[in-house]
Amino acid sequence: MPFHRVNGIELYFEQEGSGEPLVFVPGLGGATPLWSLQTAHFKTTYRCLAFDNRGAGRSDKPPGPYAMDLFASDLHELLDHLSIHEPINLVGASMGGIIAQAFAHAYPHRVKRLVLACTGVPAGDPHYTPAPATILAKLRNPGQTMEEKVDTFIQIFYHPDFAARHPELRTLYLNLDIEPQPPHAYAAQLAACFDPRPYYDWLADIQVPTLVIHGREDQVWPLQNAETLLAGLGDRGHRCVIEHSGHIVMQEQAEAFNQALGGFLKST
Repeated sequence: MPFHRVNGIELYFEQEGSGEPLVFVPGLGGATPLWSLQTAHFKTTYRCLAFDNRGAGRSDKPPGPYAMDLFASDLHELLDHLSIHEPINLVGASMGGIIAQAFAHAYPHRVKRLVLACTGVPAGDPHYTPAPATILAKLRNPGQTMEEKVDTFIQIFYHPDFAARHPELRTLYLNLDIEPQPPHAYAAQLAACFDPRPYYDWLADIQVPTLVIHGREDQVWPLQNAETLLAGLGDRGHRCVIEHSGHIVMQEQAEAFNQALGGFLKST
């Protein structure tokens, strides 16, 4: 399996296809399978790169603290290793959207287009719109056993109609051939999402076309967070709200998501 050592850890990655680089960054606890419906679709026209952030998936899970600058630096080092020197199309979801913003701020010359999916500014920015208290409580304490955690995540991350139509989700997550995320790594990733730096102010510095794509019924990142991003981006922002979708919009409404992403990449 492909790994590369970055900033003292082994980072797992997968790449398929050829063409302009299209890079996918997962969110809290997420890993490369999050993007399987996107890489399968876009690998015929783009060089698709997906990877597991430190602390999740098959990547190393060192003790915290973690930080958004560190996540961004991990990606920077990985791109150098893969000889991807041209500006990338960067897609980040949830926590990955914060990483993508941090990356665009630290390495603006490396980004051609930016896609911020089901995300917003970090919880440490005063412009952040929090999830309901019940959802935040479940994020902070999803459960003790793997079964409890999976049940919690399905409940809060997916639209209830989608979860009801796909009862196999539970078995799929419980049987993933990936080491479960240890509590210390989950806590370190979650803490990094409270980055207090002025991300909203930084949006004005993003000079590349940026697609903000969001599920209307997202409980984890309420839709107002997308509107906040668009307000900060001004005329560089492009809006796409996908109906009848929760937080995992790229899986729940994969066809609509891929259509929006593909149209954005071709038209900007």
